[in-house]
Amino acid sequence: MSNLDEPLHGRAGDEMRDRLATSYTPLHNPERDCGPDVPPVDLAYAISQARKVLAEKAPANIHQHDDMIRAAVGLDYTLRSLLAALDAEGAR
Repeated sequence: MSNLDEPLHGRAGDEMRDRLATSYTPLHNPERDCGPDVPPVDLAYAISQARKVLAEKAPANIHQHDDMIRAAVGLDYTLRSLLAALDAEGAR
């Protein structure tokens, strides 16, 4: 009888890790996904938005799959927007 609280070890653990490693969809695939359509914003606004979203996502429950998906997507979009604003600022 196996204990569900114990991690998988040995061959069974290796097989499970291999299966999980190949059965996922990445959050962002540059070959498939374009970046967010980022409207031109100034750097100060992008920074304030990044801080706001980070504060909103901080209390997400790490044990709730949906919470983690929402946090990952929100933070991904915000970070990409911040980087676009930084790139635009550097081009000036």
